[in-house]
Amino acid sequence: MRRFLAALLLWALILPAAAQAKVYESTMILVNKQNSLPSDYVPGDLSRPNVTYAPGVPESRKQMREEAARALEAMFSAALEDGIGFMAISGYRSYWTQHDIYYTRLKEAGEAHVSLYVAQPGKSEHQTGLAMDLGIEGYLDLSERFADTDAYRWLSEHAHEYGFIIRYPQDGVEETGYAFEPWHVRYLGVQAADVWARGLTLEAWYRQKLAASHLLRKRSFRLYKPLG
Repeated sequence: MRRFLAALLLWALILPAAAQAKVYESTMILVNKQNSLPSDYVPGDLSRPNVTYAPGVPESRKQMREEAARALEAMFSAALEDGIGFMAISGYRSYWTQHDIYYTRLKEAGEAHVSLYVAQPGKSEHQTGLAMDLGIEGYLDLSERFADTDAYRWLSEHAHEYGFIIRYPQDGVEETGYAFEPWHVRYLGVQAADVWARGLTLEAWYRQKLAASHLLRKRSFRLYKPLG
């Protein structure tokens, strides 16, 4: 796993600046403890989803990338038809906002806690503009008890239909490096359905794709290798 993630990071580092920008703008970008964003990265198409927000959410955290924002609206609307009233809690966060959150929590809770629950600056999905923390009335504290609600069960069954995955699943701690976060959804787009169907974390999905691509290249080489 570490070799795979290191390969992705090295690949990103050697790309020309224009190509790197395209990687950062991809809805499939992998941001985690091994793959970070530059401190000055800000998505160019941030938009405020027209959804219900939890009380007290700062305007700066009500943003997502345009495509993700429209998908969130559709998902919230569909959930409401099924009697689930989601509230958005935290979307886009800048590098420096995450910096302040990380070091405040580090001081308050210690390294063991933040290593499982708080991303370092540059390594947070919130900086991509593709992630949103959400909850429902009475469950806005971003805790695992949200997993016991009908809202979470709805999310588990339907989020992929709108391009989202539950990014940090209960059985994915070893893969993601983070504890279970039933409130954190990540927009991928059309590939979310495949990630969901395979029951994988985003890291594991990428590893499978990379392995399949490598195998295909090896087979192609053998197919066209001259005889004799």
